[in-house]
Amino acid sequence: MLSLKGTLILLLLFFSSFFGSIFMLAPFLPVMLLSTSVYRWITDRIVAVWLTLPVALLEMVLGVRVVITGDGFVPGERSVIIMNHRTRLDWMYMWNCLLRYSYLRMEKICLKSSLKSIPGFGWAMQMSAFIFVRRNWEEDQQHLSLMLDYLCDIKHPLQLLMFPEGTDLTATTKARSDEFAESRGLPTYEYVLHPRTNGFAFIVEQLRKGCNLDAIHDVTVAYPYNIPQAERDLFTGNFPREIHFHIRRYPADQLPTSMDGLKEWCCLRWLEKEKLLQAYYQGNHSFSDLIQPASPGQEQSPGQEPNPVQEQNPVQEQNSSRLEVSRKAPFWGRGWSQSKGRSRILLHSSARSWIRMQEQTGTQLRARLPPCKSRGRVFLIKVFSIIYWTVFVIGIFVLIWSYTLARWYFASVAIFFIAQEKIAGGCEVIEVALHNLKPSQRWKRSSQHQE
Repeated sequence: MLSLKGTLILLLLFFSSFFGSIFMLAPFLPVMLLSTSVYRWITDRIVAVWLTLPVALLEMVLGVRVVITGDGFVPGERSVIIMNHRTRLDWMYMWNCLLRYSYLRMEKICLKSSLKSIPGFGWAMQMSAFIFVRRNWEEDQQHLSLMLDYLCDIKHPLQLLMFPEGTDLTATTKARSDEFAESRGLPTYEYVLHPRTNGFAFIVEQLRKGCNLDAIHDVTVAYPYNIPQAERDLFTGNFPREIHFHIRRYPADQLPTSMDGLKEWCCLRWLEKEKLLQAYYQGNHSFSDLIQPASPGQEQSPGQEPNPVQEQNPVQEQNSSRLEVSRKAPFWGRGWSQSKGRSRILLHSSARSWIRMQEQTGTQLRARLPPCKSRGRVFLIKVFSIIYWTVFVIGIFVLIWSYTLARWYFASVAIFFIAQEKIAGGCEVIEVALHNLKPSQRWKRSSQHQE
């Protein structure tokens, strides 16, 4: 049975992305011909404004509770985000986390190519330079190389979200994963699928070559109550009551240097996820209850398998002084803050200086980073997003109804989006091609070919 609230929310999401692509993003398409880097700067910020809408609707209208534990994101840090794919909408729920801990304008998603054909959503994702894959490694490897080289060439800081499992967890996909595991003598998993590691290793290697990677964020998502599997569940109002994210941050310089090492590293992370999720679902449905800090001075023995339900305490005594990092953002003011003793000092410098401070004091980089936005700021962002996009959609309907010129513009841009995908493959493909046509890029490719 259809839910009125769920249907209205999905209609608002669709029409806001549909009209936003045509009336907010499309006017900047000519900028692509002048400068792809400027075009990327503009479109990323416009799309980031829309990404706040699903967050606001989930939390303020539907009352979905989001719980975040573990390490945070360093604002502005370039990273690859790997996450288990429990439902088909995990990528959208991740925005709830990034709104608080990072900048939504930095996010790119690696997702299946069929999604780019969806009117509105797909058009916006194309203009956002999301990376679409066909699940054919020979074709995907070439496309990944082109997209990542382009983003590195324009020095675009990004946080690339990818799902190494390749698809969401269902009875069918689990059966295929179990068959794969049995054929290779691997353990079968109950809460995750065996990851496909070729894409992960290739992406990490390409970003390292382009000097565009600071860390890997390993995110484990879990749903303590109901688990809406697909988009059709949302029409019936079956939204998740709670979404739990547990974040592990791994600095890039601590990753294996070889491709085979990266693949093995990824497999170990998924083994940890399986154990962590098993303890989560069979326990109290809380990551906080599972992550127990190790006693000061406790170290892992060489060759010892890491325990997913135990982490080292990042805050240790240093010369009789103790550095405490606030995990909970204040309601107003800056989210990044530190306290030493009884005095509180706001961090006016970047988050990277906080990491350097950790290194200088000898504290391990497993520190719990606080949100970069205060609760009051997040609240205002969500309120503004709902008001703005509701007024925007209503206003565009009135505009199209009232003016013939608006109807002609609307129709012509919609036809353009459909045609350019059929002919050129998508706006992101055109963007990369225009960048590669620059004389400097042709000279660079010829030099690489000669070498």
